[in-house]
Amino acid sequence: MDVLLDRLVTLLNESGLREIEFEEGDVHIRLVKDGKGTVRPDTPAAAFVTTAAAPADHAIVAGLTGTFYRAPSPEVPPFVEIGDHVEEGQTIGLLEAMKMLNPIEADRAGRITAIAAENGALVTRGAVLVRLAKPDDRS
Repeated sequence: MDVLLDRLVTLLNESGLREIEFEEGDVHIRLVKDGKGTVRPDTPAAAFVTTAAAPADHAIVAGLTGTFYRAPSPEVPPFVEIGDHVEEGQTIGLLEAMKMLNPIEADRAGRITAIAAENGALVTRGAVLVRLAKPDDRS
């Protein structure tokens, strides 16, 4: 795990990105640069956000690069909130790409456990937008 973390820090430093996220199996790591915009090897571990996703979690990801919106307009509530139960096919957000709004739909039923993308944020293809727990997982 330490080797992976070192590689991700190096990649973050060399890429010019502000944050980087890695997910494989039940490992989920998100690194964010400190307020100075740099990541240094001597930066305390607390400067990074590292989480392990529960094996029951399922990620709904962006199918393309664009701007993620949680609601159809600023005047209305978001499509979903943490704790909401969604059905397969239910709209959970919108993705604006090439001046077109594309609905993001849940690809399975479940309970929203996390909303990973901020409203109005630019997301890349494959970026995690929302996490779902299994429908029978009420924890």
